[in-house]
Amino acid sequence: MTPSLYKSRISDVQSELSRRGLACMIVIKPENVRYLSGFWGYSTRPEYASPRRLVALVIPAAGEPTLIVPKIEFNFASRRTWLRDVRNHVEWAPRPGEVYGGLELLDKVLKEKALTRGRIGVELGFISTRLYLLMRDTFPHFEFEESATVIETLRMIKSPEEIDIMRISGRMAVAELQVELNAIRAGVREYELAQYGRDEATRLAAEYMIAHEDNEMLLEHPINDGHQIITSNERLDMVHALASTRALSEGDVLTLDFCRIPQLYGYRIGFSRNAALRDLSSQEQEMYDIVNHSYDAALAVLKPGLPAEGPDLVARGILEKEGLADSFVHRTGRGVGLEGVEGPEIGAGDKTILKPGMVVTVEPSIYYQGFAVHVEDTYLITQDGFELLTDTPREIRVIPSP
Repeated sequence: MTPSLYKSRISDVQSELSRRGLACMIVIKPENVRYLSGFWGYSTRPEYASPRRLVALVIPAAGEPTLIVPKIEFNFASRRTWLRDVRNHVEWAPRPGEVYGGLELLDKVLKEKALTRGRIGVELGFISTRLYLLMRDTFPHFEFEESATVIETLRMIKSPEEIDIMRISGRMAVAELQVELNAIRAGVREYELAQYGRDEATRLAAEYMIAHEDNEMLLEHPINDGHQIITSNERLDMVHALASTRALSEGDVLTLDFCRIPQLYGYRIGFSRNAALRDLSSQEQEMYDIVNHSYDAALAVLKPGLPAEGPDLVARGILEKEGLADSFVHRTGRGVGLEGVEGPEIGAGDKTILKPGMVVTVEPSIYYQGFAVHVEDTYLITQDGFELLTDTPREIRVIPSP
């Protein structure tokens, strides 16, 4: 990402703060801090949203933003961000010139920016109650207001740079799937399949980063955090179960789900396929076909100008008509990007109008013990329709016996 892109994002945030009459916004959620400052790294740990090691981006309605970090992260943050004003606080008895704790440094920065009272935006839905109460007591002259939507609305529309990353990420996820499919056989354990996929993701990310060594992202590491969802046989109705020590047996059906695995530069892709160590029964094949019919129906209405709930209402209606709705236990999709779940929700009640640049998943599914259909893909909304980012056949992959 270029400094000009980050500056444009800050400008958009400041315009919205002014429109809402907010004097400032204190950004603490790691994904939002990264979106606006470029700094990421270790800051995703929960302790970095607490006073002792607080990471926060202070954005006044007008003027230069300031990035606050604990001293342990100061060097990394300074090299990683485009911002000129990066400050650190310490977690020990301060020496001359040092500031103890994130809230004391935040107080100092706000006063420097002539902010001593008024309305300030904070991601109240993200920070802990403890931190909110501490902020309220530390800054009694401020009124804190929920303002996460200021950034979440911007993040829904991906920049061309983000779209390029997510196209690559989609191809990476497909390659990881193929590596795992090649490793499926009786006796292999679910977690071993996940390790094969993670190794492939790391290799692909590292190769790209090495080939682009002039890129500012070189300071990012290629090893992908996250734990893959892999379920088989009696675990298939445990929708979010991570890969376990269960050994595969002849006759098993599997779900290989890559939603929890970050891809290139930590961007998330919604992607899943099913595999089987046997042929499907006629009843199972019929259910598989019904779910894919509901998927096709959702795609038929996925386009700019449509309320985000539209594909969900269509897909769910088909599964309801066929008597399968009780086993469809989640929405039909959601936005993806820096997080695995972003706006908009492709689900009932979300009236957000789909727009070009949004990246969303489509995933009508059914889950039973011993059998599941979870086919999921990621789509970029374009000017006149959509672009598939995880391009690979949707049919179940039957693994022949050796």
